Amino acid sequence: MAHDRQNNVTKRKRGRPKTNRGNADRISSLPDSVLCHILSYIPTKHVVATSVIAKRWKNVWTAVPNLSFDDRLCLRPPASTYVPLRGFADFVHTVLLRTNPAKIGKFSLYCSRPTNLARFYDWIATALMREVGEIQLYLGQQSRVELPEAIYSAACLKVLTLDSDFSIQVPSSGTCFPCVKILSVRLENPNKSVTENLFCSCPSLEELSVTCELHDDTPPPNLIISSATLKTCKLIVRSEDMLFREVDYMLTITAPKLESLEIYSDLLGSFVMHDLHSLKIVKLDIMHAEWAQVDPYRAIQLLAGINSCKYLHLSAGIMSAVDHACDSCFPSFSQLNYIEMGVGPIGWRVLPIVLRSSPNLESLVLHKECWFQFTEEQFGWLESDFDVPHCLVHTVKNIEIKGVQGDEDERPLLKYLLQFAAAMEKMLMWAKASVPKENRANLRESILQLPRASMKTTIEIK
Repeated sequence: MAHDRQNNVTKRKRGRPKTNRGNADRISSLPDSVLCHILSYIPTKHVVATSVIAKRWKNVWTAVPNLSFDDRLCLRPPASTYVPLRGFADFVHTVLLRTNPAKIGKFSLYCSRPTNLARFYDWIATALMREVGEIQLYLGQQSRVELPEAIYSAACLKVLTLDSDFSIQVPSSGTCFPCVKILSVRLENPNKSVTENLFCSCPSLEELSVTCELHDDTPPPNLIISSATLKTCKLIVRSEDMLFREVDYMLTITAPKLESLEIYSDLLGSFVMHDLHSLKIVKLDIMHAEWAQVDPYRAIQLLAGINSCKYLHLSAGIMSAVDHACDSCFPSFSQLNYIEMGVGPIGWRVLPIVLRSSPNLESLVLHKECWFQFTEEQFGWLESDFDVPHCLVHTVKNIEIKGVQGDEDERPLLKYLLQFAAAMEKMLMWAKASVPKENRANLRESILQLPRASMKTTIEIK
């Protein structure tokens, strides 16, 4: 019996996989260039910490091309947010002193607390001397900080992100950020001269993102975006306790090469669009409440300025403004192929207006953003004297409805769409998460009983 036990132990040992200790740490065996590439995606604080892993890692961090400093990673920050972090500035200085890449790929600095501005300017100067390609900055100062002068003329800089409100002064030469293709800025109640002179002075600008913070203690801003090279533009307008107040702002865009435009705003401002002939993709997520004292016709003016697009996303707020300005002439979207609309308390009554203005529409997406009780007013267009929209009969191939719940307001709409959408190939409905699978199956069966202009239409509920 002892002999059998010995044999069993021997078999178990033979069955164990052999461990090659030389291959146990495969990461350490990678070339320095590969290790530096991996480390370039994590904060510099953690990169430096890898130096204690083993002798092999002692100096790897000094060759990492991307530097990311963030004082929020401090383990024991002071209780007051107005107190600078002890040792953070020294850490940044030491890393810049000891790292040795000839070129810095990206320099990112996030200071949530006040920092010494003299040292800040030195850090930027060092990064620019190493031909940094991308800079991202946030300073939690109590006042607006002057942007370092060297940044304005840096030929090495291709991407610039200013996540805090810097004081930007366009050089007298008239050229600003000569090689920057991607620019992201945050502005607090900017005056007209800043935006009027800034963006048109960037000769290489292709992608722009602007976050504008509005406060009620200053005059409303006049934003001007003018660029002969701009291809992508994203604007975010945030207000401070202004939802129930009559506040105004104006946005003017002149960009003949602009292809993509996104506007997210808490307020329906006044929009003036010029020369947007290359526009293809537009997303408008703008709030407009029934109690708002802003002229809803502004929504019509905005849509008229972007009506050359092929892809359009309209929030429920924009649709509400269109509903309030329904006596105005809705612009024609002759090139529009895809539209996604948010549906709010106004129900579906704006839908036929949009469809009649989109003769070549192929894809229609409706997103119910809130639940409402339908009324005869909201569905009066079903029996109206208006002709069935041309696109619904001839060009619409795909219809998607998000937020389906099986409510009574949905059935008349589905009946209308199925009855006249002769070219439709697929109708896809996304049920609300709270709808049980059994109810979804019953809903599908009830929809299949409705008359259809095309029996080839595929109907799915998910």
